[in-house]
Amino acid sequence: MIPARFCSTIDALGLDQKAWNDLAAGSATNSIFQTYQWVSSWEKVFGDQYEPWFISAGEPAGVVGVAPLMVKQGFRGERRVMFLGDGKADYCDFLTTGDRGRVLEAMCNALFAARDRWDVIELNNIPAGSSTVELVQEVSLRAGYRTLQRTLYQSPTLLISGHEDEALRVFNKPGLRRRQNYFERNGRLTITHLTGAAVLPHLDGLFDQHVMRWADSGTPSLFLKDSNRTFYRELARAMADKGWVLLSVVEFDDRPLAMHFGFDYNGRVLWYKPSFDRAHAKHSPGLVLLRYLIGYALDHKREEFDFTIGDEPFKSRFSNHVRKTVSLEIFRDPARYYLAWSTQTLSAAKKRLL
Repeated sequence: MIPARFCSTIDALGLDQKAWNDLAAGSATNSIFQTYQWVSSWEKVFGDQYEPWFISAGEPAGVVGVAPLMVKQGFRGERRVMFLGDGKADYCDFLTTGDRGRVLEAMCNALFAARDRWDVIELNNIPAGSSTVELVQEVSLRAGYRTLQRTLYQSPTLLISGHEDEALRVFNKPGLRRRQNYFERNGRLTITHLTGAAVLPHLDGLFDQHVMRWADSGTPSLFLKDSNRTFYRELARAMADKGWVLLSVVEFDDRPLAMHFGFDYNGRVLWYKPSFDRAHAKHSPGLVLLRYLIGYALDHKREEFDFTIGDEPFKSRFSNHVRKTVSLEIFRDPARYYLAWSTQTLSAAKKRLL
């Protein structure tokens, strides 16, 4: 049996940035959201609002698994164990190396041994291609726990490596070129891609533009909260020496027309937080921004342009592949399981009737 232990902070694990990121790079889901820089930034900004739980699994050779988790109170007052950063991280997973089944079993058994501290384990946004869901279900069932699995989000992407001609056709779609041509005919249009420390001075411009973009709408900007602004700044600082944050600024006559805070990591450009000047909304500056970002991915020979989670209609127009993320819930109490199962079954039935 692989030993496992709980830690309340990322520092208490005893892993430095390199060791953590090496573990993340070898895991089933190796995305920006599993990096030390992402997790430590989230913990620094939001950790005092929740109860962070880090479970490490270790052998004599060192740590072979980490579960970055937190405890959050649910709508009915139940204690839910979730991935740390749930709601901000588009892809979540355990970090494991070696025999994944044994490592996951060790971390799950540590959770089960602490069953007096939680009511539901809710693991959201695991990529469907990860073996985590199947392995965790097997461990849970052996331990006598009921589980529910459901598809959570679609995750469209534009595959580039091996699909270069198709990706180039997407880049040259008339719907994208026409928007760019409009601005080029009527003024000076430029794009600047910023990485490293150069990102920080431009973040206030992104925040303010995003606030104005969503003003008077039903979904106010997340940047109305100081904590979210602090989080983005912390990400930019933590990742500065890696060059993983990609801030793209489209200017029209030397004024910001559209901006995007995303990531360039592990051969993928990730769509994350876009904004644009709503004074030009009828000419679709967001599509101008998108064309520049796809062009960046092509020019830098990235493997794909990942639109991340969400089924917004525009994504399907410019992607050539769709992945999915799933949610897995583990219930301590059978009554909670049957309530959740009933709700999920009724919801599925309603969708089939629509």
